[in-house]
Amino acid sequence: AISAQAPPRYLAQIANEAQDSTAVPAKMARAAVFLAMFVGVAEGLKAGWTPEPCEELEPGAPCAKLYEHPQGSTTVMPCPTESVSSADGCTALFAGKADGTQCPQITCPKALGVTMKLVCAGGCCPTCWAPDHVVNLDRHTALENPAVVPPAAQAPTSCGGVRCFEPMCAEGFVKGHQQGDCCYSCITGR
Repeated sequence: AISAQAPPRYLAQIANEAQDSTAVPAKMARAAVFLAMFVGVAEGLKAGWTPEPCEELEPGAPCAKLYEHPQGSTTVMPCPTESVSSADGCTALFAGKADGTQCPQITCPKALGVTMKLVCAGGCCPTCWAPDHVVNLDRHTALENPAVVPPAAQAPTSCGGVRCFEPMCAEGFVKGHQQGDCCYSCITGR
């Protein structure tokens, strides 16, 4: 079997054989087969992902479990009660709605060549998701922005890591803080 991590020497050999005008058709066929298998393995790695098991995640990291459609159906139903963050909130959200109408009937798109999958990750309904190592997401964590200011001094402790911007207040409003907010905002002038 040929792995997705083929030795560079082997790849160079195939490339040289392909450029050699005396190469026999069998060598060209071998190169084509290798390339097809390499592409197939790479695509399989992108399509074959599953979320990490919840017990292997760092404390506080959100847990995502693959959504399973009801047997023989493609209808998107609510996530299992044990996987939602607020069962009471979901009950209120779904009040009076018939089965099959509680959640949006979505199918997941491809992003950067990777098909995202429906997962239950704490919300009432499944969402389309792929882990960062599958869809190479740039979260811009290292960017410096001169417009970013520290959070409000009165901000709750849960605001760690938040990025705030200096508010530009309209006439009659001033920069101030509202209880529970992480950042300053514009409040009525005093």
